[in-house]
Amino acid sequence: MSGSIRMPLAGSRWRRLSVWAVVLLILSFGLAGIESTPASAAPHGDGSAARAATGSGDRVTAAVSTKPRQYTAEELAQLNARLYDEDTMDKGKPGPKPRHAPLGAAVAGPSSVRSFASVVRDSAIPTSGISGGASYLSSTQEPSTDANGSNIFQTGNWYATRSTDNGATWSYLDPYSLFGSGFCCDQVTQYDPATGRQFWLLQFSDHLVIANASASGSGAYTGWCYWNITPSWMGLANTTALDFNDMSISNSNVNISTNFFPSGGGSGAGLLRLPKSPMSTCSGFNYSYLTRTDNLTFKLVPGSTDTLYWGSNWGQTNGSSFRVFAWPENSGNYSWWDRTVPSYGFYTRNSGQNCASTDGVVTNWCQYADSRVLGAYRAGGLIGFSFNAKQDASHPFPYTRFVWFNESDKNLNGSGDLWGSWGAIQFASLAPNSLGRVGLEFAWGGGTGGAHYYPGSGINSQPANAIDTSPNYYLWGAGNTCTYAGLPRWGDYLTVRAYKADPTRWVAAGYAMKGGNCGAAGAYPEPHNVLFS
Repeated sequence: MSGSIRMPLAGSRWRRLSVWAVVLLILSFGLAGIESTPASAAPHGDGSAARAATGSGDRVTAAVSTKPRQYTAEELAQLNARLYDEDTMDKGKPGPKPRHAPLGAAVAGPSSVRSFASVVRDSAIPTSGISGGASYLSSTQEPSTDANGSNIFQTGNWYATRSTDNGATWSYLDPYSLFGSGFCCDQVTQYDPATGRQFWLLQFSDHLVIANASASGSGAYTGWCYWNITPSWMGLANTTALDFNDMSISNSNVNISTNFFPSGGGSGAGLLRLPKSPMSTCSGFNYSYLTRTDNLTFKLVPGSTDTLYWGSNWGQTNGSSFRVFAWPENSGNYSWWDRTVPSYGFYTRNSGQNCASTDGVVTNWCQYADSRVLGAYRAGGLIGFSFNAKQDASHPFPYTRFVWFNESDKNLNGSGDLWGSWGAIQFASLAPNSLGRVGLEFAWGGGTGGAHYYPGSGINSQPANAIDTSPNYYLWGAGNTCTYAGLPRWGDYLTVRAYKADPTRWVAAGYAMKGGNCGAAGAYPEPHNVLFS
Protein backbone atom coordinates (compact mmCIF):
# COMPACT_ATOMS: atom_id res chain seq x y z
CA MET A 1 0.00 0.00 0.00
CA SER A 2 1.64 3.24 -1.07
CA GLY A 3 0.01 5.50 1.49
CA SER A 4 -3.04 6.46 3.46
CA ILE A 5 -4.81 9.48 1.98
CA ARG A 6 -7.39 11.18 4.18
CA MET A 7 -10.27 13.32 2.92
CA PRO A 8 -9.66 17.01 3.65
CA LEU A 9 -11.96 19.13 5.76
CA ALA A 10 -14.97 20.62 3.96
CA GLY A 11 -14.02 23.68 1.96
CA SER A 12 -10.35 22.76 1.70
CA ARG A 13 -8.87 22.67 -1.78
CA TRP A 14 -6.54 19.77 -2.44
CA ARG A 15 -5.53 17.77 -5.43
CA ARG A 16 -3.38 14.75 -5.99
CA LEU A 17 -0.30 15.33 -8.05
CA SER A 18 0.20 12.96 -10.93
CA VAL A 19 2.73 10.19 -10.50
CA TRP A 20 5.86 10.74 -12.53
CA ALA A 21 7.88 7.98 -14.06
CA VAL A 22 11.17 7.24 -12.37
CA VAL A 23 14.32 5.69 -13.62
CA LEU A 24 15.81 3.67 -10.78
CA LEU A 25 19.36 4.32 -9.77
CA ILE A 26 21.54 1.38 -10.83
CA LEU A 27 24.74 0.80 -8.95
CA SER A 28 27.65 -1.39 -9.89
CA PHE A 29 29.94 -2.48 -7.08
CA GLY A 30 33.66 -3.03 -7.23
CA LEU A 31 36.75 -2.88 -5.13
CA ALA A 32 37.75 0.39 -6.75
CA GLY A 33 34.54 2.10 -5.69
CA ILE A 34 30.95 2.58 -6.79
CA GLU A 35 29.68 3.87 -10.09
CA SER A 36 26.07 4.73 -10.77
CA THR A 37 23.95 5.88 -13.64
CA PRO A 38 21.93 9.05 -12.96
CA ALA A 39 18.32 8.65 -11.89
CA SER A 40 15.45 10.82 -12.93
CA ALA A 41 14.83 13.89 -10.80
CA ALA A 42 11.09 13.29 -11.04
CA PRO A 43 9.63 11.76 -7.87
CA HIS A 44 8.67 8.12 -7.73
CA GLY A 45 5.34 9.15 -6.26
CA ASP A 46 3.30 11.98 -4.82
CA GLY A 47 0.78 12.06 -2.00
CA SER A 48 -1.52 14.54 -0.36
CA ALA A 49 -1.71 15.21 3.34
CA ALA A 50 -4.92 15.65 5.31
CA ARG A 51 -5.96 18.65 7.42
CA ALA A 52 -7.48 18.84 10.87
CA ALA A 53 -7.79 21.28 13.77
CA THR A 54 -7.35 21.29 17.52
CA GLY A 55 -8.14 23.66 20.37
CA SER A 56 -5.87 25.61 22.68
CA GLY A 57 -3.39 23.79 24.86
CA ASP A 58 -3.37 23.23 28.60
CA ARG A 59 -0.97 25.12 30.86
CA VAL A 60 1.03 23.71 33.74
CA THR A 61 3.89 24.98 35.90
CA ALA A 62 6.72 22.55 36.58
CA ALA A 63 8.22 22.24 40.03
CA VAL A 64 12.01 22.04 40.01
CA SER A 65 14.01 19.96 42.50
CA THR A 66 17.64 19.19 43.26
CA LYS A 67 17.18 15.47 42.56
CA PRO A 68 15.14 13.55 40.01
CA ARG A 69 12.13 11.52 41.05
CA GLN A 70 12.98 8.28 42.83
CA TYR A 71 10.57 5.69 41.49
CA THR A 72 8.81 3.06 43.54
CA ALA A 73 9.09 -0.61 42.59
CA GLU A 74 5.57 -0.47 41.15
CA GLU A 75 6.37 2.63 39.09
CA LEU A 76 9.58 1.04 37.79
CA ALA A 77 7.64 -2.05 36.72
CA GLN A 78 5.18 0.16 34.82
CA LEU A 79 7.95 2.15 33.14
CA ASN A 80 9.90 -0.93 32.09
CA ALA A 81 6.75 -2.51 30.67
CA ARG A 82 6.02 0.64 28.66
CA LEU A 83 9.63 0.76 27.45
CA TYR A 84 8.99 -2.30 25.33
CA ASP A 85 9.26 -1.57 21.62
CA GLU A 86 6.96 -3.13 19.07
CA ASP A 87 8.95 -5.90 17.37
CA THR A 88 7.32 -5.60 13.95
CA MET A 89 9.71 -6.63 11.20
CA ASP A 90 7.24 -7.20 8.36
CA LYS A 91 8.22 -4.24 6.18
CA GLY A 92 9.98 -4.78 2.89
CA LYS A 93 12.06 -7.68 1.65
CA PRO A 94 15.67 -8.65 2.42
CA GLY A 95 18.31 -7.03 0.28
CA PRO A 96 21.38 -8.65 -1.27
CA LYS A 97 24.39 -9.64 0.80
CA PRO A 98 26.97 -6.85 1.08
CA ARG A 99 29.42 -7.22 -1.79
CA HIS A 100 31.47 -4.08 -1.57
CA ALA A 101 34.96 -3.30 -0.31
CA PRO A 102 35.30 -0.92 2.63
CA LEU A 103 34.42 2.54 1.34
CA GLY A 104 37.21 4.16 3.32
CA ALA A 105 39.76 3.70 6.07
CA ALA A 106 38.82 2.45 9.50
CA VAL A 107 38.52 5.03 12.27
CA ALA A 108 41.37 5.57 14.70
CA GLY A 109 41.19 3.41 17.80
CA PRO A 110 39.87 4.66 21.14
CA SER A 111 43.38 5.05 22.58
CA SER A 112 44.21 7.68 19.97
CA VAL A 113 43.86 11.36 20.79
CA ARG A 114 43.69 12.64 17.21
CA SER A 115 40.37 14.32 16.51
CA PHE A 116 38.97 17.19 14.49
CA ALA A 117 36.14 17.59 17.01
CA SER A 118 37.10 19.51 20.16
CA VAL A 119 35.17 19.43 23.43
CA VAL A 120 34.34 22.92 24.66
CA ARG A 121 32.39 21.75 27.72
CA ASP A 122 31.60 18.29 29.07
CA SER A 123 28.99 18.33 31.85
CA ALA A 124 28.08 15.14 33.67
CA ILE A 125 24.57 15.21 35.08
CA PRO A 126 25.63 15.15 38.76
CA THR A 127 26.13 11.76 40.34
CA SER A 128 24.72 13.21 43.56
CA GLY A 129 21.38 13.34 41.78
CA ILE A 130 21.42 10.00 39.99
CA SER A 131 23.59 7.66 42.05
CA GLY A 132 20.48 5.74 42.99
CA GLY A 133 20.96 3.88 39.72
CA ALA A 134 17.84 2.19 38.37
CA SER A 135 15.70 3.89 41.03
CA TYR A 136 16.18 7.11 39.08
CA LEU A 137 17.37 6.20 35.60
CA SER A 138 17.11 3.46 33.01
CA SER A 139 20.23 2.02 31.40
CA THR A 140 18.28 2.47 28.16
CA GLN A 141 18.97 6.20 28.34
CA GLU A 142 17.92 7.63 24.95
CA PRO A 143 19.02 11.17 25.88
CA SER A 144 17.90 14.29 24.01
CA THR A 145 19.02 17.89 24.47
CA ASP A 146 19.15 21.43 23.15
CA ALA A 147 20.16 24.81 24.52
CA ASN A 148 19.41 28.51 24.47
CA GLY A 149 22.88 29.80 25.28
CA SER A 150 23.68 28.95 28.90
CA ASN A 151 20.15 27.56 29.43
CA ILE A 152 20.22 23.83 28.66
CA PHE A 153 17.41 21.27 28.69
CA GLN A 154 18.03 17.52 28.60
CA THR A 155 15.76 14.49 28.84
CA GLY A 156 16.20 10.74 29.09
CA ASN A 157 14.63 7.64 30.58
CA TRP A 158 13.10 8.60 32.96
CA TYR A 159 14.01 12.17 33.81
CA ALA A 160 14.12 15.76 32.59
CA THR A 161 16.78 18.19 33.76
CA ARG A 162 17.77 21.79 33.18
CA SER A 163 20.78 24.02 33.72
CA THR A 164 20.64 27.81 33.68
CA ASP A 165 24.40 28.27 34.19
CA ASN A 166 25.94 26.51 31.18
CA GLY A 167 26.03 23.07 32.75
CA ALA A 168 27.65 23.99 36.07
CA THR A 169 24.59 22.93 38.09
CA TRP A 170 21.48 20.93 37.22
CA SER A 171 17.94 20.70 38.59
CA TYR A 172 15.14 18.31 37.70
CA LEU A 173 11.55 18.20 36.45
CA ASP A 174 9.25 15.22 36.88
CA PRO A 175 7.92 13.96 33.52
CA TYR A 176 6.18 11.08 35.28
CA SER A 177 3.51 13.38 36.72
CA LEU A 178 3.85 16.77 34.99
CA PHE A 179 1.48 16.11 32.07
CA GLY A 180 -0.81 13.50 33.62
CA SER A 181 -0.56 9.75 33.98
CA GLY A 182 0.83 7.10 31.67
CA PHE A 183 4.33 8.51 31.00
CA CYS A 184 6.66 6.08 29.29
CA CYS A 185 9.79 6.98 27.37
CA ASP A 186 11.00 8.28 23.98
CA GLN A 187 11.44 11.93 24.91
CA VAL A 188 12.76 14.35 22.29
CA THR A 189 13.46 18.05 22.82
CA GLN A 190 14.50 20.95 20.57
CA TYR A 191 14.91 24.71 21.03
CA ASP A 192 13.39 27.08 18.47
CA PRO A 193 15.11 30.50 18.43
CA ALA A 194 12.37 32.03 16.24
CA THR A 195 9.79 31.68 19.02
CA GLY A 196 12.19 31.45 21.99
CA ARG A 197 10.46 28.22 23.04
CA GLN A 198 11.76 24.82 24.03
CA PHE A 199 9.62 22.09 22.46
CA TRP A 200 9.33 18.76 24.27
CA LEU A 201 7.80 15.56 22.87
CA LEU A 202 7.00 12.72 25.29
CA GLN A 203 5.55 9.26 24.79
CA PHE A 204 2.77 7.97 27.04
CA SER A 205 1.09 4.59 27.19
CA ASP A 206 -1.73 5.54 24.79
CA HIS A 207 -0.81 8.96 23.40
CA LEU A 208 1.98 11.51 22.89
CA VAL A 209 2.40 14.90 24.55
CA ILE A 210 3.83 17.92 22.75
CA ALA A 211 4.73 20.75 25.10
CA ASN A 212 6.61 24.04 24.88
CA ALA A 213 7.96 26.56 27.37
CA SER A 214 10.06 29.69 27.41
CA ALA A 215 13.77 28.89 27.30
CA SER A 216 14.85 32.28 28.68
CA GLY A 217 15.77 33.55 32.12
CA SER A 218 16.00 31.84 35.49
CA GLY A 219 12.49 30.44 35.07
CA ALA A 220 13.32 28.68 31.83
CA TYR A 221 11.59 25.36 31.16
CA THR A 222 8.99 25.73 33.94
CA GLY A 223 5.86 27.29 32.35
CA TRP A 224 4.62 24.65 29.90
CA CYS A 225 1.74 24.59 27.44
CA TYR A 226 0.86 21.13 26.13
CA TRP A 227 -1.46 19.05 23.96
CA ASN A 228 -2.26 15.34 24.19
CA ILE A 229 -1.73 13.82 20.73
CA THR A 230 -3.94 10.76 20.39
CA PRO A 231 -3.84 8.43 17.36
CA SER A 232 -7.03 10.15 16.15
CA TRP A 233 -4.90 13.20 15.33
CA MET A 234 -3.68 11.12 12.36
CA GLY A 235 -7.05 9.59 11.53
CA LEU A 236 -6.20 6.35 13.36
CA ALA A 237 -8.25 4.39 15.86
CA ASN A 238 -7.45 5.35 19.44
CA THR A 239 -6.55 1.72 20.17
CA THR A 240 -3.51 2.20 17.86
CA ALA A 241 -0.13 2.13 19.63
CA LEU A 242 2.40 4.89 18.89
CA ASP A 243 6.12 4.32 19.33
CA PHE A 244 9.59 5.64 18.42
CA ASN A 245 9.01 9.34 17.88
CA ASP A 246 11.08 12.04 16.25
CA MET A 247 10.78 15.84 16.06
CA SER A 248 12.37 18.49 13.86
CA ILE A 249 11.54 22.19 13.64
CA SER A 250 11.49 23.89 10.24
CA ASN A 251 10.72 27.52 9.33
CA SER A 252 7.04 27.44 10.25
CA ASN A 253 6.32 24.06 11.81
CA VAL A 254 7.05 21.57 14.52
CA ASN A 255 7.23 18.28 12.63
CA ILE A 256 6.62 15.01 14.50
CA SER A 257 7.00 11.48 13.18
CA THR A 258 5.96 8.25 14.87
CA ASN A 259 5.50 4.56 14.13
CA PHE A 260 1.98 3.20 14.61
CA PHE A 261 0.68 -0.29 15.33
CA PRO A 262 -3.08 -0.93 14.97
CA SER A 263 -4.55 -3.25 17.59
CA GLY A 264 -5.59 -5.75 14.90
CA GLY A 265 -2.05 -6.03 13.52
CA GLY A 266 0.09 -4.29 10.95
CA SER A 267 2.24 -1.20 11.24
CA GLY A 268 3.17 2.04 9.54
CA ALA A 269 4.67 5.48 9.98
CA GLY A 270 2.94 8.82 10.39
CA LEU A 271 3.91 12.47 10.31
CA LEU A 272 2.28 15.54 11.87
CA ARG A 273 2.98 19.12 10.73
CA LEU A 274 2.03 21.51 13.53
CA PRO A 275 2.36 25.33 13.18
CA LYS A 276 4.80 26.58 15.79
CA SER A 277 3.56 30.19 16.01
CA PRO A 278 0.12 29.50 17.58
CA MET A 279 1.62 26.68 19.63
CA SER A 280 4.06 29.13 21.24
CA THR A 281 1.09 31.15 22.57
CA CYS A 282 -0.90 28.05 23.58
CA SER A 283 -3.55 28.82 20.94
CA GLY A 284 -5.64 26.45 18.85
CA PHE A 285 -4.44 25.66 15.34
CA ASN A 286 -5.01 23.81 12.09
CA TYR A 287 -2.48 21.14 11.20
CA SER A 288 -1.62 18.60 8.51
CA TYR A 289 -0.79 14.90 8.72
CA LEU A 290 -0.04 11.86 6.61
CA THR A 291 0.29 8.13 7.24
CA ARG A 292 1.90 5.33 5.28
CA THR A 293 1.80 1.56 5.75
CA ASP A 294 4.68 0.72 3.41
CA ASN A 295 7.44 2.22 5.57
CA LEU A 296 8.54 1.96 9.18
CA THR A 297 10.38 4.84 10.90
CA PHE A 298 10.56 8.26 9.31
CA LYS A 299 13.78 10.11 10.14
CA LEU A 300 13.22 13.87 9.94
CA VAL A 301 16.10 15.94 8.57
CA PRO A 302 17.69 18.66 10.76
CA GLY A 303 18.45 21.73 8.69
CA SER A 304 15.12 21.58 6.83
CA THR A 305 13.79 25.11 6.35
CA ASP A 306 10.95 25.87 3.91
CA THR A 307 10.78 22.22 2.81
CA LEU A 308 10.73 19.34 5.26
CA TYR A 309 12.86 16.37 4.22
CA TRP A 310 12.80 12.92 5.75
CA GLY A 311 13.91 9.42 4.84
CA SER A 312 13.33 5.73 5.48
CA ASN A 313 15.38 2.62 4.70
CA TRP A 314 12.76 0.18 6.03
CA GLY A 315 9.95 -1.03 3.80
CA GLN A 316 11.17 -1.65 0.26
CA THR A 317 14.38 -3.69 -0.17
CA ASN A 318 15.94 -3.56 3.27
CA GLY A 319 19.69 -3.31 2.81
CA SER A 320 19.92 -1.74 -0.64
CA SER A 321 17.08 0.78 -1.07
CA PHE A 322 16.35 4.17 0.41
CA ARG A 323 13.30 6.43 0.16
CA VAL A 324 13.73 10.22 0.34
CA PHE A 325 10.67 12.39 1.05
CA ALA A 326 10.06 16.14 0.61
CA TRP A 327 7.13 18.30 1.74
CA PRO A 328 7.19 22.05 0.97
CA GLU A 329 5.73 24.12 3.77
CA ASN A 330 3.51 26.03 1.34
CA SER A 331 1.92 22.86 -0.05
CA GLY A 332 -0.48 20.15 1.03
CA ASN A 333 1.36 17.64 -1.15
CA TYR A 334 4.53 15.67 -0.54
CA SER A 335 6.75 13.61 -2.84
CA TRP A 336 9.12 10.68 -2.55
CA TRP A 337 12.03 9.22 -4.50
CA ASP A 338 13.18 5.60 -4.33
CA ARG A 339 16.93 5.23 -4.68
CA THR A 340 19.31 2.28 -4.65
CA VAL A 341 22.27 2.52 -2.27
CA PRO A 342 25.35 0.31 -1.81
CA SER A 343 24.25 -2.94 -0.18
CA TYR A 344 24.85 -3.42 3.55
CA GLY A 345 23.79 -5.80 6.27
CA PHE A 346 20.36 -4.57 7.40
CA TYR A 347 19.70 -6.11 10.80
CA THR A 348 16.72 -6.38 13.12
CA ARG A 349 16.49 -7.26 16.79
CA ASN A 350 18.66 -10.23 17.76
CA SER A 351 19.43 -11.17 14.15
CA GLY A 352 23.13 -11.92 14.47
CA GLN A 353 24.66 -8.47 14.97
CA ASN A 354 27.48 -8.60 17.53
CA CYS A 355 28.94 -5.53 19.26
CA ALA A 356 30.60 -7.59 22.01
CA SER A 357 34.34 -7.82 22.58
CA THR A 358 35.84 -10.84 20.86
CA ASP A 359 36.25 -12.63 24.23
CA GLY A 360 32.69 -11.79 25.35
CA VAL A 361 33.69 -9.78 28.42
CA VAL A 362 31.97 -6.76 26.90
CA THR A 363 28.50 -8.04 26.12
CA ASN A 364 26.62 -7.60 22.83
CA TRP A 365 25.27 -4.13 23.59
CA CYS A 366 23.58 -3.67 20.17
CA GLN A 367 21.71 -7.00 20.27
CA TYR A 368 18.35 -5.27 20.86
CA ALA A 369 18.92 -2.66 18.11
CA ASP A 370 18.13 -2.57 14.38
CA SER A 371 19.11 -0.71 11.19
CA ARG A 372 16.39 1.95 11.07
CA VAL A 373 17.59 5.45 10.09
CA LEU A 374 18.87 7.31 13.15
CA GLY A 375 20.79 10.31 11.79
CA ALA A 376 20.10 12.96 9.16
CA TYR A 377 21.25 16.37 7.96
CA ARG A 378 20.80 18.96 5.22
CA ALA A 379 23.99 20.82 4.33
CA GLY A 380 25.92 21.98 1.27
CA GLY A 381 23.24 21.03 -1.22
CA LEU A 382 23.08 17.48 0.18
CA ILE A 383 20.60 15.50 2.25
CA GLY A 384 22.39 12.86 4.31
CA PHE A 385 21.35 9.94 6.52
CA SER A 386 23.02 7.36 8.76
CA PHE A 387 22.00 4.00 10.21
CA ASN A 388 23.42 0.93 11.94
CA ALA A 389 24.76 -1.87 9.72
CA LYS A 390 25.71 -5.46 10.54
CA GLN A 391 29.25 -6.81 10.55
CA ASP A 392 30.37 -8.53 7.35
CA ALA A 393 33.51 -9.71 5.54
CA SER A 394 34.71 -6.11 5.19
CA HIS A 395 33.70 -4.89 8.65
CA PRO A 396 34.58 -7.09 11.67
CA PHE A 397 32.10 -5.26 13.93
CA PRO A 398 28.76 -3.52 13.34
CA TYR A 399 29.30 -0.05 11.91
CA THR A 400 27.48 3.11 10.82
CA ARG A 401 26.64 3.57 7.14
CA PHE A 402 26.22 7.08 5.68
CA VAL A 403 24.42 7.88 2.43
CA TRP A 404 23.96 11.34 0.98
CA PHE A 405 21.78 12.56 -1.87
CA ASN A 406 21.68 15.70 -3.99
CA GLU A 407 19.01 18.02 -2.68
CA SER A 408 18.26 19.13 -6.24
CA ASP A 409 17.42 15.78 -7.87
CA LYS A 410 17.57 13.33 -4.92
CA ASN A 411 20.17 11.22 -6.75
CA LEU A 412 22.68 9.34 -4.65
CA ASN A 413 25.78 11.53 -4.40
CA GLY A 414 27.96 9.27 -2.24
CA SER A 415 28.26 6.98 0.75
CA GLY A 416 30.75 5.92 3.38
CA ASP A 417 31.21 3.97 6.59
CA LEU A 418 32.28 4.88 10.11
CA TRP A 419 33.77 1.56 11.19
CA GLY A 420 36.48 0.18 13.42
CA SER A 421 38.69 -2.89 13.41
CA TRP A 422 38.67 -2.79 17.23
CA GLY A 423 34.92 -2.47 17.93
CA ALA A 424 31.48 -1.22 16.91
CA ILE A 425 30.24 2.29 16.15
CA GLN A 426 26.45 2.62 16.37
CA PHE A 427 23.48 4.94 17.03
CA ALA A 428 24.94 7.98 15.24
CA SER A 429 22.93 11.19 15.52
CA LEU A 430 23.70 13.99 13.05
CA ALA A 431 23.18 17.75 12.72
CA PRO A 432 24.61 20.41 10.39
CA ASN A 433 26.27 23.59 11.64
CA SER A 434 26.38 27.01 9.97
CA LEU A 435 29.65 26.15 8.19
CA GLY A 436 28.09 23.20 6.38
CA ARG A 437 29.87 20.58 8.48
CA VAL A 438 28.08 17.70 10.15
CA GLY A 439 28.35 17.03 13.88
CA LEU A 440 28.00 13.49 15.22
CA GLU A 441 27.16 11.94 18.58
CA PHE A 442 27.57 8.14 18.58
CA ALA A 443 28.02 5.08 20.80
CA TRP A 444 31.12 2.88 20.61
CA GLY A 445 32.45 -0.27 22.28
CA GLY A 446 33.78 -3.79 21.83
CA GLY A 447 37.44 -4.80 21.86
CA THR A 448 39.80 -7.41 20.49
CA GLY A 449 42.41 -9.54 22.21
CA GLY A 450 42.63 -8.35 25.81
CA ALA A 451 41.09 -4.93 25.12
CA HIS A 452 37.67 -4.30 26.65
CA TYR A 453 35.81 -1.20 25.54
CA TYR A 454 32.57 -0.97 27.48
CA PRO A 455 30.06 1.11 25.52
CA GLY A 456 30.56 4.85 25.76
CA SER A 457 29.93 8.00 23.73
CA GLY A 458 31.89 9.86 21.08
CA ILE A 459 31.64 12.98 18.95
CA ASN A 460 32.93 13.90 15.52
CA SER A 461 32.83 16.64 12.91
CA GLN A 462 33.04 15.91 9.21
CA PRO A 463 32.15 17.36 5.79
CA ALA A 464 28.69 16.73 4.38
CA ASN A 465 30.19 14.51 1.65
CA ALA A 466 32.97 12.60 3.42
CA ILE A 467 33.80 10.51 6.48
CA ASP A 468 36.24 11.74 9.12
CA THR A 469 38.19 8.84 10.62
CA SER A 470 39.46 10.47 13.82
CA PRO A 471 36.56 10.75 16.27
CA ASN A 472 36.78 12.10 19.80
CA TYR A 473 35.99 9.27 22.27
CA TYR A 474 35.17 11.70 25.03
CA LEU A 475 33.19 9.37 27.31
CA TRP A 476 34.38 5.87 28.24
CA GLY A 477 32.16 3.20 29.77
CA ALA A 478 33.05 1.25 32.90
CA GLY A 479 30.59 -1.65 32.72
CA ASN A 480 28.04 -3.56 30.69
CA THR A 481 24.50 -2.41 30.06
CA CYS A 482 21.42 -4.15 31.46
CA THR A 483 19.41 -6.79 29.67
CA TYR A 484 15.85 -6.18 28.55
CA ALA A 485 13.58 -9.06 27.53
CA GLY A 486 16.69 -11.21 27.89
CA LEU A 487 18.83 -9.14 25.49
CA PRO A 488 21.49 -6.51 26.26
CA ARG A 489 19.99 -3.15 25.37
CA TRP A 490 21.87 0.12 25.04
CA GLY A 491 19.01 2.32 23.84
CA ASP A 492 17.56 3.44 20.54
CA TYR A 493 19.03 6.88 19.90
CA LEU A 494 21.32 9.73 20.97
CA THR A 495 21.02 13.44 20.11
CA VAL A 496 23.13 16.25 18.65
CA ARG A 497 21.86 19.74 17.77
CA ALA A 498 23.36 22.85 16.23
CA TYR A 499 24.15 25.19 19.13
CA LYS A 500 22.00 28.24 18.47
CA ALA A 501 24.16 30.68 20.49
CA ASP A 502 27.13 29.84 18.26
CA PRO A 503 25.90 27.86 15.26
CA THR A 504 29.43 26.78 14.33
CA ARG A 505 29.23 24.47 17.35
CA TRP A 506 27.03 21.60 18.50
CA VAL A 507 25.40 20.54 21.77
CA ALA A 508 24.93 16.81 22.29
CA ALA A 509 23.83 14.21 24.83
CA GLY A 510 25.52 10.87 25.50
CA TYR A 511 26.02 8.46 28.36
CA ALA A 512 28.03 5.54 29.71
CA MET A 513 27.65 2.96 32.45
CA LYS A 514 29.73 3.88 35.49
CA GLY A 515 30.59 1.95 38.66
CA GLY A 516 30.66 -1.51 37.07
CA ASN A 517 28.26 -3.79 35.24
CA CYS A 518 24.53 -3.21 35.40
CA GLY A 519 23.21 -4.66 38.65
CA ALA A 520 26.46 -4.26 40.56
CA ALA A 521 26.36 -2.17 43.72
CA GLY A 522 26.92 1.48 42.78
CA ALA A 523 26.55 0.95 39.02
CA TYR A 524 24.47 3.54 37.16
CA PRO A 525 24.14 5.08 33.67
CA GLU A 526 25.75 8.53 33.74
CA PRO A 527 24.31 11.00 31.19
CA HIS A 528 26.51 13.79 29.83
CA ASN A 529 25.82 17.05 28.05
CA VAL A 530 28.65 18.13 25.79
CA LEU A 531 29.34 21.28 23.79
CA PHE A 532 31.82 20.81 20.95
CA SER A 533 33.15 22.34 17.77
